[in-house]
Amino acid sequence: MNDAEGGRKASAKPHFFLSYAHMPPVGTRNPNARVSQFYEDLCEAVLQLTPLPTADPVGFMDETMHQGDNWAAKISEALATCRVFVPLYHPRLFRSTPCGQEWYTFAQRTANAPGGAEQNSAIVPVLWVGMQDGALPPVAHAVQYNHPSFPRAYAEDGLYALMAQRHHQGLYEKVVYKLARRIVEVALETVVPVVEPVDFTTNPSAFPGRSAADELTIAVLAFRDSEVPAHRDRGYYGAGRTDWNPYLRGAETALAEKAMQLARQCDLNPTVHEFDLAAGRLMELERPQGPGVVLLDRWVLQDPRRRELVREFARRNPAWVAVVEPWNRDDPQCVARSAELITLTNQVLGRAVSARPSFRPTAGDAGDPEGVPTAPDFGLAFQHAAVRAQKAFKERALPRPPGTGESRPRLAGAFEDPRPPTGRHHEPDPRTAYFEPRTTEDDQNEGGDHDV
Repeated sequence: MNDAEGGRKASAKPHFFLSYAHMPPVGTRNPNARVSQFYEDLCEAVLQLTPLPTADPVGFMDETMHQGDNWAAKISEALATCRVFVPLYHPRLFRSTPCGQEWYTFAQRTANAPGGAEQNSAIVPVLWVGMQDGALPPVAHAVQYNHPSFPRAYAEDGLYALMAQRHHQGLYEKVVYKLARRIVEVALETVVPVVEPVDFTTNPSAFPGRSAADELTIAVLAFRDSEVPAHRDRGYYGAGRTDWNPYLRGAETALAEKAMQLARQCDLNPTVHEFDLAAGRLMELERPQGPGVVLLDRWVLQDPRRRELVREFARRNPAWVAVVEPWNRDDPQCVARSAELITLTNQVLGRAVSARPSFRPTAGDAGDPEGVPTAPDFGLAFQHAAVRAQKAFKERALPRPPGTGESRPRLAGAFEDPRPPTGRHHEPDPRTAYFEPRTTEDDQNEGGDHDV
């Protein structure tokens, strides 16, 4: 069995790490419920096969669909200390960047172990659904995932099918036991050193084939409930900044979770972050990492520090990052302070009466064209913003079509006078540049860049 390193106690190491791709709800049903049930059954079986004290962690599984303050830290800690990595083979797994980053992070430990990864491949895959060999990425295909001792029904249809069919209950229990025994054997036979945690989200994905344009960053600019000022109702906020739901007081589901579901419907791979933590990446103009959508709570702009952060974001105006402003017209406080906060938001984001920055989607009504007044409106507004951001990211490096003149967004220095002196030609510094607001004339001249 592996010895703890770096002063870490053995009890801090989960026996296995379960990696799976979250699936969005289907109506009122939770398609992740069977994954949770399998995880519990597997933990029980592993516990039966080992002398682990009951207080020690048997396994680790991330059961949240959104990423809050400690999301990356908890996963990174488990990946740095777990004995065995257990991925659930499913098409969504291999399209998920976080799952690919989890695999890569764990694989780095095995690669650095004595004897290398070939002698220390502490990965025990689970066929959640039947998978053709050709559908697996190379790293997944290289790992033995279909032992001959497993039932044929499992190899053909996967564990989900055995759980879903009552007459296969016995086969399901047999497979769970065999998987648990395999996990325990691998934990005893392999030497995977415990390492200091590294933020797994900074690592590349082990699964190739996804374009950076498909990776959508959802950045939430909102309060924690402990940060909400006295004049604002705390009922719309949660313990984390990504828990905000402006449309339903005391909601159990965050708006960010709904946004992730909507993004997946557009065949995007979303991750959720606090705006404060993701702002640097979103404002990167030289080497942008992918499209993004900011979910902006206007009340936050009353905070001077965060207001200046958003103002700097607006000055740089990355065309591939859209801003969506949920603004509940049924919230009495929003109604009472509407004019004041709309004016503040327009000032911070640099919106003039006759020009709308290119990163802002059209939404809302005549009185508040940028606000999204209801939860149903949010669905269309968010998907519109996400697709527009993806399109802008794909087009960011394309050469300007001949004959278009000045129809493309123009660059100006972000930390100087935004407009160069008349009659002089200025080459902007891409490190300190922003996209100027697009005028109505610009939109008319450039038909290929209209909203889709």
